[in-house]
Amino acid sequence: MIVKTHGIVLAQTPLSSQDKRLTLLTSDFGLVDAIARNVSGARSKLSAAAEVLAYNDFCLFKGKSGYIVNSADLENNFYGLREDLVNLSLAGYFCELTRFVLPSEDNGGEILRLLLNTLYLLEKRKRTPNFLKPVYELRLLSLSGFAPNLHNCCICGEEGLEEVYFLPVDGRVICGNCLQKHPYDKLKIILPAAVRKAMEYILNADSRQLFAFQLTPDSEKLLEAVSEAFTLCHAGGKFKSLEFYKSITI
Repeated sequence: MIVKTHGIVLAQTPLSSQDKRLTLLTSDFGLVDAIARNVSGARSKLSAAAEVLAYNDFCLFKGKSGYIVNSADLENNFYGLREDLVNLSLAGYFCELTRFVLPSEDNGGEILRLLLNTLYLLEKRKRTPNFLKPVYELRLLSLSGFAPNLHNCCICGEEGLEEVYFLPVDGRVICGNCLQKHPYDKLKIILPAAVRKAMEYILNADSRQLFAFQLTPDSEKLLEAVSEAFTLCHAGGKFKSLEFYKSITI
């Protein structure tokens, strides 16, 4: 059966001197693996379309053993990202993190739009890597069912507090009074109102307005730290691409 879909290449694995297995994030089927044959060499029609970060209009053959790439029309390869190592490494982290959350048919289209918009802003330098990283992490995890609860203290339930502590492992917040009464021996990060509001905005904003907010440099730095801590707690480990990104930005 032949199926058509739009998708971006998140990863590629050589199978032979000519064939590769592509991990695709598609608009219709979520995350899928597809075999691309005869993609090596300058004469290959699929060579450019099989590169990581290539966004294509795919025609796939769906068989009993999986998908095979029948054709792919390249629409965007985000070439500008390849001219900057920091931006390229961050894009690689976005791809690795996206593969981890296993987008499905239900949320694949929305996650694909999120990734494409984020890569566009990164490539065109319309927002900084430090801004885009936490926005992508939090929104991606939210779309994947891992949204933190920032609305009220997890112990007393009080709402509207100006300052709380964020508990990355639990994905919840706790007020200062409850923290004194109920000591917490895991990681906790003080969360000023401005950063909490930014997190709530990222989790709930319309996708068309997702990136339309500003933070002070200090708040942006804290947002990045909080988001990364939460992501690593709920993503089950470390990401090599993140480690490399941090090694060249610190």
